[in-house]
Amino acid sequence: MFPLALGFWLIHGGALQLFLGSLVQPSRAVWALGLWLRILSVISASQLWLEYIPPPVLIRSLFAGRLPASWAFLLASPLLLAGQIRIRAAQVREAQLSRGVPVHGTFFERASSLAALVFPLVLGLLNELPARSAALDMKGFGLFPRRSSLAREGETGALPALEPAPQTFNGKVVELREAAFLAPGETKLVLEIPEFSVAPGDTAFLEGGNGSGKSTLSSMLSGAVPEHRGGSIAGEFRVLGEDVTSRSCLAWSPDVQSVQQNPVLSLSGCTFTVREEVAFGPENLALPPAEIRARVERALDLTGIAHLGDRNPACLSGGEAQKLALASALAMTPRLLVLDEAFSRIHPADRHSLASVFRRQTREEGTALVVLEKPGNVSSPWFPPAWHFRDGRLLPGPSPVRSRRPAAGSSLFPEKKDDRPVLVIDDLSFRWKGETSPLLRSLNAVLRPGERAALTGPNGAGKSTLMRLCAGLLEPECGAVLLGGVPVGSMAPGERAARIGFLFQDAERQIFHSTVAGEVLFSLRKSALSPDERMERMRQALSATGLSGKEEKHPLDLNAAERRMVAVASLSVREGDLLLLDEPTRDFDPEWQARFEEWMLSRREAIVAVSHDPEFTGRLFPVSWSLGGGRLTT
Repeated sequence: MFPLALGFWLIHGGALQLFLGSLVQPSRAVWALGLWLRILSVISASQLWLEYIPPPVLIRSLFAGRLPASWAFLLASPLLLAGQIRIRAAQVREAQLSRGVPVHGTFFERASSLAALVFPLVLGLLNELPARSAALDMKGFGLFPRRSSLAREGETGALPALEPAPQTFNGKVVELREAAFLAPGETKLVLEIPEFSVAPGDTAFLEGGNGSGKSTLSSMLSGAVPEHRGGSIAGEFRVLGEDVTSRSCLAWSPDVQSVQQNPVLSLSGCTFTVREEVAFGPENLALPPAEIRARVERALDLTGIAHLGDRNPACLSGGEAQKLALASALAMTPRLLVLDEAFSRIHPADRHSLASVFRRQTREEGTALVVLEKPGNVSSPWFPPAWHFRDGRLLPGPSPVRSRRPAAGSSLFPEKKDDRPVLVIDDLSFRWKGETSPLLRSLNAVLRPGERAALTGPNGAGKSTLMRLCAGLLEPECGAVLLGGVPVGSMAPGERAARIGFLFQDAERQIFHSTVAGEVLFSLRKSALSPDERMERMRQALSATGLSGKEEKHPLDLNAAERRMVAVASLSVREGDLLLLDEPTRDFDPEWQARFEEWMLSRREAIVAVSHDPEFTGRLFPVSWSLGGGRLTT
């Protein structure tokens, strides 16, 4: 407030005019002081309000009140946006630290890292806007003027302003003939569907590789085209007997639910517990609170996350967040459910039980289920695919693409001969702030040069947390992680990044530049290599990761596999001691996975990889670490 007071004194109080030799009314200084005091009182009152009434309480009150849903969201949106910015900024800061950016250094070091913070922060938020908007529409937010709320148990629910489609529809739930999708500004069709249909009670399993059109079809089925996904639909495309373009994505939400690849983008961002998130959609449908509660409890039980009911969605693991997204869709009781790689982060044992639940629900309730997955996944819980994507077309039968075993490639770097431990986890324990019991208890492990260890365990066991501890991004409660005998927490960010390469679960978190070339060269910004040597190193990395010719592409314009490979290429240009790979193959179809495995086998660093793919870990990782119940078994 003092800079503001100084500004008022200089401008409104007349001090600047007096300095320049102009006449000033004596009352102006008093008026400026009064204005400053009024602004000070408003800001101080707001700070006191937020200090004693936390934002979650205020946001809950707005959504549970009697305001129209649009007004409640308008008033709550600044607080919601501030929360999303804080979460996103923390993720970007963590990614910066992993790549050697001194975010906690001197003033000049922090100032130099500002661009690497602001660019991914703003770009990430803007890139997620369409998906978050679609997620709110999928939850029926704004469909009716007023919402129901579990906080108002005595009410019978608001009278819907719109009549939902009749529940007695007896035709095909999905019926497509000569349908197609055309991207904006393009003349060539992106996706063609000669014929495709799903009857009530049936499950359709479709498989396709990266960029084949799976997510495009998911958007089309949910009514998100062209509202949330630019483009146009041609041909006959009917859902529940209606032309899919006859309703908006919001209007389709009581009947059609779609779960996206990234579970975070399927969540509303408006709730603070798992139970509130599952209830958010049914509340938007203005249902009686008793029915909402019954739907919520049933969905939590079916997906096996009832024990997480009071957890904050922002604190869930990737697999737990994916189960939450599935539970939220189930609570809407749709007649068409579309799952776009919605099981990719879930532990294999849970995938099969959840798949059985969804198949049984589909048969018993006479709904339709469309499952979109990559080919060649031996741990897939779904029966043989009935359809596949090939060359921009949806065709009947399983995909002819089969996975191929990679051959070990040659390394860019000489093999290390030192047999001393690279990584030592010594009596390591960790507890999240505010939690009463530790997540990790007295972990011990050793990894030697060139060894590859697979880190496995159920969702929520703490695998990603352990990886972040090994990367020096978190401080342990007790014990230590040693790299070459040195505690990783004591290393400077630049030294740590030079020796440890970290591939995050979501590649978007570690992308800082607007071109592939700029992103890869960022890893060499402090290298002693000459400019020509840096360019040659970049070319070799792009060739090894299948990205040659995409140097000037924006990383976020690439498909999921290519985005992940941009992050891999950024690791590839440096020679370190340790690679930490968190679910590295999740975004890959068989062709991209084979290329990634060739790259991984060519590396000489020790590797720790988190994975839910037992075939991948069993074939390529001689060392196995299992994490569960806070304990590590090696």
